[in-house]
Amino acid sequence: MAKFDCPSCKLIVEKSMFNNPKSRHEYHVRDHHFNVAVDIFVPGCTKLPSDLQDVCPDNDVYWHIKQLPVLELVQLDFIQKFLRRGDFYALSSGTRIDTDNVVALLPNGELILSVTKDTYEELGLEGKPSKYDQRRKPTRYIVEVPLLNKSYQKGKSGYERVQWCLKDRLNLTFDILVAWKPAEGHHIELDTYWSNYTCNKIVVNKQTVLQTTSALSVPSINSCYLASKTVKGQIQADNAQSVRERCQDRTNGASSDSDGGKEWCEAEEMFEWLGAISCGVSCTGKPDAFISTFSCPEPSLQVSGAVCHRWTGFITPGRIKEMLSRLRHYLTSTNSADWAAITVHGFADSPLSWHKHEHGYSTCGGENLYTFVVFPEDGGKYWYIMATGGNDDIS
Repeated sequence: MAKFDCPSCKLIVEKSMFNNPKSRHEYHVRDHHFNVAVDIFVPGCTKLPSDLQDVCPDNDVYWHIKQLPVLELVQLDFIQKFLRRGDFYALSSGTRIDTDNVVALLPNGELILSVTKDTYEELGLEGKPSKYDQRRKPTRYIVEVPLLNKSYQKGKSGYERVQWCLKDRLNLTFDILVAWKPAEGHHIELDTYWSNYTCNKIVVNKQTVLQTTSALSVPSINSCYLASKTVKGQIQADNAQSVRERCQDRTNGASSDSDGGKEWCEAEEMFEWLGAISCGVSCTGKPDAFISTFSCPEPSLQVSGAVCHRWTGFITPGRIKEMLSRLRHYLTSTNSADWAAITVHGFADSPLSWHKHEHGYSTCGGENLYTFVVFPEDGGKYWYIMATGGNDDIS
């Protein structure tokens, strides 16, 4: 019988406090640029609290622009009106990171092109081989163009080279998704600016995954307790009051202890249960269930109702930051739940995951997501759980 290696994946668990000067929560949110979905789970209530509803992306919009030349993104007029006057995010749509050409634009002005070998040679811009291309002769390259660099000006060699390559050598065009938050007092509609192209405005979609008034079993967790076992590669961060547990290949990790007498659920168990809830899986554990016999991990506790909503589209880190802040405020001011969670999903075919770290599509997929489990204790304790496939350069 043939044996296949289990696909590599990465899981990082971190616990800290929001008011800790060394806390990395703002970094984690701000530098995960391309978010396709966000889930909020709040136990112990039958509808989303009004405080949270006010900052959720129900009415947020993003744009789908058809066949936009990359040349449009490197023009000085565009840079002045959009990149210097707000947070501009752009990502090619309908392109696969492992086989197609992909483009992304960050609010800091970094234009990222992840291209095939043939495109790279024809384009003529300097780049570097993809770190996830394992072939002896690279077949994929990453090109970065710093559009907000002081040297990117008319008459400068770098500017003229970019213009020539994208205009005369290879006119790359893409269907592009755009999310833009303009600076206060400045607003230009994209369909007005790019009137020669088809620009469709799309409203972020909201879905109610779970809304029940019935009793529900949820994992019993403690903010100070992550796991009962030693995880391979555990790191204690100096002066940060945080623990980062890295499972670079979870199939080689230590086996878990027996559940007998366990006082709290572990972070990994809770993360798996949250994933089942967000997928609409019934976690009753009934043996006659046709689809799944998955049940809430033990120990658990009963809550009188719960709500889980999901928003999908193109959601900016700024919106995620507002949602996380309001969720913290709700828990600490009402003390109506032992914990709540917010999960953010990245685009599977984005060329980046966090910061400027390269993202690829591995054998187990292109997942790049993170969860904040927020507790109501003074100081704002939280868990941060990050999960990716094997082709992600994360830190």
